[in-house]
Amino acid sequence: MLFRIQNHSQKRTPGHVILGLFFVVAMMLSQATYASSHNDEIDGLSTRLADNIAKSGKKSVAVVDFTNLGGEVIELGRFLAEEFSVALAQKANGFDVIDRTYLKAILQEHKLAATGIIDPLTARKLGQIAGVEMLVTGSITPLGDTVRVSVKVLDTATAKVIGAATGDIPKTKAVEELLGRNIATGEGRPSSLSSASPTGSSSPGPSSKEVEDNDFIFQIKGCFRSGSNVTCTGSVTNKAQIRRQLWFNRADILDELGNQYQDGSLQLGAQGGNQSLEPDLRMNFSVMVKTVSVEARMLNIILEYSFSGAQNRYNLKVALRNIPIQQR
Repeated sequence: MLFRIQNHSQKRTPGHVILGLFFVVAMMLSQATYASSHNDEIDGLSTRLADNIAKSGKKSVAVVDFTNLGGEVIELGRFLAEEFSVALAQKANGFDVIDRTYLKAILQEHKLAATGIIDPLTARKLGQIAGVEMLVTGSITPLGDTVRVSVKVLDTATAKVIGAATGDIPKTKAVEELLGRNIATGEGRPSSLSSASPTGSSSPGPSSKEVEDNDFIFQIKGCFRSGSNVTCTGSVTNKAQIRRQLWFNRADILDELGNQYQDGSLQLGAQGGNQSLEPDLRMNFSVMVKTVSVEARMLNIILEYSFSGAQNRYNLKVALRNIPIQQR
């Protein structure tokens, strides 16, 4: 009698296992391709910016945290700022890139805005204190399967844009996770825009439309577009227990795209000029901005104001942020 002995240790691999392995390998190759695309995009954008910086003749540049369109810093914005800082340092030709850790320490020491929207006053102070001649700022916008990155180089002395570039990076799983992470409360938010505020009050967060500063409540009711002009209406209330004189000196306006509009036309009360505010009485004001970009959807208003109390007079700033532009 003959016996056939089968070797069970040698079995054919089932088709579904092979298919699964193929899928895993394909996913790994896909992720590698996305990562390469992400690095290539940053490399290309930083090369263009490095050329702009070199041609400007400026000698020092710093990269601040990138923000979303609302002016808020998220983890992806901080990550991209680090990536651009390293990329620019590798491409530096005749200029130096300030270390971001050192920059953060300087900003915190002097109570300047480390992140979010950088207004001209902050940029100028940073240039004076840290010797930074240029700032690289950026905004990030999710668009379907990609994230649009818009980067600008600003002259700290004039706030003039001397270079800009835009690109798209793939929205990988890692990028989506970073998009969903906000910076922890208390970190990554701008400090006061006021200079030595007598009450020590802090500035609003990035989405504030009502701000209390030095016992005044500033409120924006809305911004309305008419052609290329935008008019924002608001009110101010004196919460102190005494009558105080108040007047607006100027208004700087920035949209979410990074465009700046200086000296918006201001009117306080029906007559304009300085006004006497009784306690708890509200007075209306308006800010009219000309030639606003048709692509702008939000405005950020920085009001420079003065008030006089018993024996003192102060010149201060307050910011109202993330105000939607509506059509009349």
